[in-house]
Amino acid sequence: LSPNRPVFLMTATDNSHVVIKQEIAVHGNDGQNMKFALKAIKTVSPAAAGKPLTLAEIQVLQDHVDIYDYIATATLRALDADTAYLKQLLAAGGLWFKMDKADGITNIEAAKVRAAAGDKSGVRAIAAALSAPDGLEALGRIIAADLWSGNNDRFAPSGSDKPGYRVCQNPENVLLSIQGTLKPIGLDAYEAMGAYRNYNANIEDIEGIDFWGGRLLAPTERVALKDFCKQAIADIEDTLGPRNRRGLGRLGRSSRLPADAANRLQHGIIAGALPIKAKMRQLAGRPNAPAGLINRLTILGWWP
Repeated sequence: LSPNRPVFLMTATDNSHVVIKQEIAVHGNDGQNMKFALKAIKTVSPAAAGKPLTLAEIQVLQDHVDIYDYIATATLRALDADTAYLKQLLAAGGLWFKMDKADGITNIEAAKVRAAAGDKSGVRAIAAALSAPDGLEALGRIIAADLWSGNNDRFAPSGSDKPGYRVCQNPENVLLSIQGTLKPIGLDAYEAMGAYRNYNANIEDIEGIDFWGGRLLAPTERVALKDFCKQAIADIEDTLGPRNRRGLGRLGRSSRLPADAANRLQHGIIAGALPIKAKMRQLAGRPNAPAGLINRLTILGWWP
């Protein structure tokens, strides 16, 4: 589905379909870590919900590749590029999960590129979607899950290392899709190489200059959260670019998002923290819950 990215649309003979994606596995507990990230994002962005593939499902993928590889060899033809790429990824191992297909996916970086080429329709559509009721709030709920999971691939609370950005780490991951209407969606919710994905470690043992973003979900961190939201909105505004309102003089606002955008984003983050808290407390109450999960809940005052 995306050049050089391990994301595939699998279509069956009855025209049903599912999207599968591979993530890198570094540690033995990364399967568990990914499950926590998927559960967090599901509570706030159901359209982005995913489930890890079982060993049996991975074997089905391998069988699929093997059949087409055999046919290609028997007919002296090259294996098609997509199947060859899937074969390569399956041989490498890693983690695989599945999700429903999201329709009409776009992102703020793609809209920026199109606008630079003279087509501002994408920029206008995204600005309208974020400005609409529950638009910025929906993005805030997704950010809440990212903060909890330590996923800095969308926004980095400690500051972005992308030139020209404050906290937006990857504008290509600020995604929207058609969900009745165009709306933010929490795809790419797991940062496979992120330090804070590891629920077998306590935050204090791995925290450094780049602090755990989940700290911003604590009620005591509202000032820091507000500042983070202002920076996130400023980055989105810069990416989308200003509106041309020269003909209206002082009556026209050049910004594309509403004046209360940062407040709405913050409200979304605070609201998103509530179902995440409930879900993680439920998981923490199960036998053999990882110590890092209890540690994170304790830091935020969510446990016991």
